[in-house]
Amino acid sequence: MYSPTLSPQTEALPSAVFSGFVKAPPQGRECVFTANYQHIEKVEPKTFEQYQQLNFLDGYRTAVLPAHRNARQSLKEVNELLEQVSPNHTVLNSNRSFANTRLSHLPNNIRLKITEEYQRRLSLAGGNPSNRVRSANIYLRNTTDVINKVWLKYPFHNVGSFLSTTSKHVNESNGKRTTHYGGFDLIKYRKSKRLKDVANRLALAVLDEVKDSASHYSGDVAFLKAYDAAAAVCLHWQVNPPDYADVKRNQIIEAAECAILRMTSPKWWLNQLRSLRDLCCEHLNVAAGLVGEESPYLSRESFNEWCEQQKSGREWLENTMIESEAGVILPLIDAAMAGTANPSNRFVELIVRARGLEEVAEEQGKVGFMVTLTAPSKYHFNSDKWNCENAQFTQAYLSGQWRKIRSALSYRKIKVQGLRVSEPHKDGTPHWHMLIFVHPEHSDVLKALLEKYAFEVDGDEEGAAEHRLEIEPIDKTKGSAVGYIVKYLSKNIKGEHMQGELDFESGLSANDGAANAAAWASRYRLRQFQFFGSSSVQVWRELRRLKECPQPAEIEHARAAAESSNWKAFEQALTVNPIKLEYEETECGNEFGEMTKRVLGLCALATVDGGETKVRSLITRGEKWTLRTMDENEKANYKKLKEERAAIFRTNSSIENKEDKLPMPKWKQQKAVAVGSCSCPKSRGSGDTWTCGNNCTESILSAEQPSFSAESLRYLASHGVVDPYSLEQLAKGLRVFTDSGRIWWVSNGQLQFERLFDHEENEFDCF
Repeated sequence: MYSPTLSPQTEALPSAVFSGFVKAPPQGRECVFTANYQHIEKVEPKTFEQYQQLNFLDGYRTAVLPAHRNARQSLKEVNELLEQVSPNHTVLNSNRSFANTRLSHLPNNIRLKITEEYQRRLSLAGGNPSNRVRSANIYLRNTTDVINKVWLKYPFHNVGSFLSTTSKHVNESNGKRTTHYGGFDLIKYRKSKRLKDVANRLALAVLDEVKDSASHYSGDVAFLKAYDAAAAVCLHWQVNPPDYADVKRNQIIEAAECAILRMTSPKWWLNQLRSLRDLCCEHLNVAAGLVGEESPYLSRESFNEWCEQQKSGREWLENTMIESEAGVILPLIDAAMAGTANPSNRFVELIVRARGLEEVAEEQGKVGFMVTLTAPSKYHFNSDKWNCENAQFTQAYLSGQWRKIRSALSYRKIKVQGLRVSEPHKDGTPHWHMLIFVHPEHSDVLKALLEKYAFEVDGDEEGAAEHRLEIEPIDKTKGSAVGYIVKYLSKNIKGEHMQGELDFESGLSANDGAANAAAWASRYRLRQFQFFGSSSVQVWRELRRLKECPQPAEIEHARAAAESSNWKAFEQALTVNPIKLEYEETECGNEFGEMTKRVLGLCALATVDGGETKVRSLITRGEKWTLRTMDENEKANYKKLKEERAAIFRTNSSIENKEDKLPMPKWKQQKAVAVGSCSCPKSRGSGDTWTCGNNCTESILSAEQPSFSAESLRYLASHGVVDPYSLEQLAKGLRVFTDSGRIWWVSNGQLQFERLFDHEENEFDCF
């Protein structure tokens, strides 16, 4: 979790960084001021329809930019207005210097917003011109002071030692030049060359620090000292050093080596700076008032950037193919849209899980409560008490209070389950909607703890009693618990099943409000939905990959429940026989020398031949896939397929009966499947794209001859089973022992293996 802190250099900066210097003309002389403005060409603005046509993406339309507005033009208009209301040259020069110094360095969108309000205050009808100027200057000073306070929370004012251009302001506390203007210019574009330049120079700076520190020590101490030097640079730039706890607390040398490789990588630094840049830009927009009524949840700039990221990501998916070891090839976009990356699939999964939790709670005799938790007023921008923190800081506060509540419940041995939805207020501040199930005898304790920690901070402030906490019991006569929460799930996932409805929080349509909420969560990197007191959804997803294949009795109950989308039965099956994920670990698996893990399958206790219960491993991802760019023929075929799908989608949109809708065409395999690949029945809805090795554990032995398929041989070889005699024994149905401590055999046409109970019993002690 990113928590901005001020570096010593930042704390030493003068408070009036943006203040101007007023110089009166010598006595007896006239002060002639002529502004040197470049000629500004008028640009013909696009119509609303033209702009929307150029910025359309899967139902998301980028925000409309202000017409006839230019940041430099707005500053010129400010000076012209000041000239009209100023009584003499002295006052005019003073106001001009003050306004130009406060506005000239700000980003264009923020300058436009502030100058618009500044001009409005100067142009008010009636009243004394001096009072109007005073009111406008007070507004300008207060607003830019808040922006200055927000700006100093981020490290981009520290770019002086990395860039050649420096500002004209001199820090009086240490006599060094600062680069506030250069810092604002640095974050102007998300993929700017200047940001890459700073990332490269930071990586070189860390490398120099590491070399210098390590040269004075030897052995393990050299790694630890080098890590400390690299971490100091990260902390100066408000970046969390990687593996900090493992190195500082546990003294793991391997972790220090991998972390140093990260901190000397320009790519890693660029990712960190871009993350900080995104937070900084949106935080400044909030401070300038660009988030609210006109642009709910987040600013237009951030929403447009998010739309461009979505567009760029989708184009990459549509131009990339994935190819399996068996030779199956399909567009990556089809594979991505088949999972929870598809908002519709994600929404359905959330509803199924919520419905299952309700059924489990009803069976256990629990009651439900709908809880709304809001942060104190100092976390809201539209409050006079605003602490100038961003949405991540507010989310951390809410998470901290919820941890206290769960800890207090756990201490009293009270179990709760449910889910929470993180949703933004109109000003971008998050609040939580929670569905909580608890036994009736513990409901009073739950309410008391919620009230205690919801009002722990500023609980007696005005409006806290009305808005801080709402607890509503679930009334089954009015509807189910899922009916209470489904609205909050839908309005945060593309407005599913809310066509024509309004999002009352933002005033937008449900679809547009959901797009803004998704962009808001993406910009601040917040988790929108989280279940608690529930089983792992990843185990559920892995079991659903085993569509039509019978499994051992201990696993079959959970698999059948996942296949039929019955979360209640899935929870009951895991209560009887827990199932865990199994990972494939690769030493030095990435460019930083770190061990990588990928899901290989599942493992659980199961009865083997002879009636003995042992650990059974079930491979769900034995086949590996590689990425490659589409060739020209594939691009043409996919473009044609996309047009066919669009035509059928338009036709289906006018058909109400689901059974009468036309099926969507699928990608047709262009290359023949490699020899030796299995040809089991495809899983439901998979068409001709997926292989049985990816969706089920169909027989890996052919029915005609006792030989293994090519991918099975590769998998066995990766685990040390390569001897022809061993393969022959496996084909005959005998068991084979390997040096890694595994026993392999074939049962019911399926390749099975188990481990010996020597060093792995502790893994299942929790069962």
